[in-house]
Amino acid sequence: MFKLRMIGKIIRQAKLGHITVAYALIFLGCSLGISAASPAVGGLGNALWLCFQTATTVGFGDTATQGLVVRALLVIVSTISVFYLAIITGVVVAYCTEMVKAQAKESIMRFADDLEHLEEKSPEELRALSLKVKNYRLQ
Repeated sequence: MFKLRMIGKIIRQAKLGHITVAYALIFLGCSLGISAASPAVGGLGNALWLCFQTATTVGFGDTATQGLVVRALLVIVSTISVFYLAIITGVVVAYCTEMVKAQAKESIMRFADDLEHLEEKSPEELRALSLKVKNYRLQ
């Protein structure tokens, strides 16, 4: 079963840590810029929330955006977020695809090993192997 902590492992294996850190810094920097540029946003917490809404394209609209600087920073957050999330999604899909291929190859190798040693199999093992072949053909 795929677990959320696997994403961290995949990011480390794909050596995307530096991209993740860069994204987090851009996200935080834009939040700080929004907080400083527009007191109407209501502080850093609301600026972080506004950036999160923009990054996830939720856009609840509960925080008003006023001014060219704030809107420009939100454009940066949304653009960078689209690319970052696409990269992470692609890496996770590629990882899962490779896992499925590895499992299929392992299964084929076990089946080939069984075929190479047919003479050593008991009648029960031969029946089980025959059943596996029949089930495979039905798929």
